[in-house]
Amino acid sequence: MRTKTLLVAAAALLAAGVVTSEAQVYSQNIVGYVNTVLPVGNTAISNPLLTGTNGAEQVLTSLQGGDGLLVWNGAGYSGYTYFGPGSWVDQNGNPVAAPTLTQGAGFFYQNGQASAETNTFVGTVLSTNTVALPVGNTLVGSSIPYAAAADSTNFTLPLQGGDGLLLWTGSGYAGYTYFGPGSWVDQNGNPVAAPTIGVGAGFFYQNGQATAESWTESLTTQ
Repeated sequence: MRTKTLLVAAAALLAAGVVTSEAQVYSQNIVGYVNTVLPVGNTAISNPLLTGTNGAEQVLTSLQGGDGLLVWNGAGYSGYTYFGPGSWVDQNGNPVAAPTLTQGAGFFYQNGQASAETNTFVGTVLSTNTVALPVGNTLVGSSIPYAAAADSTNFTLPLQGGDGLLLWTGSGYAGYTYFGPGSWVDQNGNPVAAPTIGVGAGFFYQNGQATAESWTESLTTQ
């Protein structure tokens, strides 16, 4: 998955204007876009920007008839196929509303076309967000459009010894287990550097602890 990100200070775009005779107040929001290339087949992604109510048709500008989504429900996937504006069916062929794709939740985009598509996410960057990480596997993504090593201070993943990540390669998963600062092994037990997570990438967080964890991210100016 390749991404291109542009963030624009909304103070330049969304100035709120003078609200009293003594002070000028500007929006503190940041707006921008992220281009994500979606090859034919399945790609694990997430929605890095707040767009309206985060409905799939608001978020996914690339949707064409025959494309689909697999949304993690905590125990497996809920499947959705798109046929046209306002027309979706679930995995059983029943008509349903478009799913909601919130920040912090990962999902699979199923490109059902004959060639790659490019989705342009457009929206507001969240200032902070918290994602629940129950024991076991959760399909997630960064709530803020960061790209960095998994143990980066930007991501602030709540990594503890025994936690792991599963990153989609396009045809399967690459597994990584965390043992402590700077200490990772791959699925074969070989020491490796911390994996890099791209902007808008979806991945499985494997909570290896006895209790739930939570992942809180906050926007920085680094």
